[in-house]
Amino acid sequence: MRFPACVLLALALSAPVSAQASASTRDSGDAAHLFAYWPKKGMEDRFDQGYRAHLRWHREKRDPLVWYGWYVYDGERAGMFIDGSFGAPFAAFDRRVDPAGDGADAGRNVTPNADTAFRASYRLRRELSTGVPLEQWRPSKSVQVFHYTLHPGTTQRFEAVLRAARAALQGRSDVPPHTWYEKLVGGAVPQYMLMIARDDWSSYDRYPGGLDGLLDDPTHRIDLAGAVAEVRAETWNYRADLSLVPED
Repeated sequence: MRFPACVLLALALSAPVSAQASASTRDSGDAAHLFAYWPKKGMEDRFDQGYRAHLRWHREKRDPLVWYGWYVYDGERAGMFIDGSFGAPFAAFDRRVDPAGDGADAGRNVTPNADTAFRASYRLRRELSTGVPLEQWRPSKSVQVFHYTLHPGTTQRFEAVLRAARAALQGRSDVPPHTWYEKLVGGAVPQYMLMIARDDWSSYDRYPGGLDGLLDDPTHRIDLAGAVAEVRAETWNYRADLSLVPED
C-alpha cells in the first residue's frame, strides 16, 4: 500500500515519548531510519525553508530524537535530500505524539515542495564498526557513504571480511571512524552501508576509504569478490540548518 508523502514524513518525524519524555535518547539504541526526498525543480529554496519550519514544529513538541539532514553531493543521486534518525531503539517509533498535527504541518511546509524518493531502516553493527559518531550526536561536515549489495547467502563471508577490516583499522589514528549498518527493510537486501566521517577533502589524501586497501589476506579478498554484487559510493554534505539535535 502506498502512502501519501505527507503521511510518510509524519511517520518519519513524529516524536516518540516515554515516561521520561525529556530524557536524552543519545546512543540508546541501534536503529537508523533514513528518509529521502527530491526537492522539486525550482523549489529547492522553498523546500529548505519549509523543512526548517517543520523542524521548529518538532522542537516545540520537544522531540527527543536526533534528526540529521544531508544533501547528496555526488553520484547518481546528487541533489537528493536525506534525513535520518540514529541511535534510538526501534521501539521509539512505536510511540508518537500528535501524529495528526505532525502530518498537517508536514503537508503545509514540506511535501508540496518535494517528491518522496525512498525510506529505509538499518541496524547499527557496533561489533563491525570503529566509531559511532552519529549515535553520539557528533556529525561530521560530510560523510563518505558506501552501499554494498550482496549476493544471496553470502552474509557470513562478507562479515568475516568486515571483521578483518576492523582489525586492520584498530589502533590507527590517521583513519576517520567507520560505522557499519545492515539494511533491514526498504530496498535490496542483503545490503550493508558504510559511513566514513569526513571533515575535509584533505582527509582523502591520508585515507581514500573502501575495503580493498584493508585486506592483506588473499582469502578475504576472494570472499569480498565473491560476496559483493554491487558497490556504490557517494558523499553526503551535512546541513546543520536542516537538522535537529535535541538539547541535553
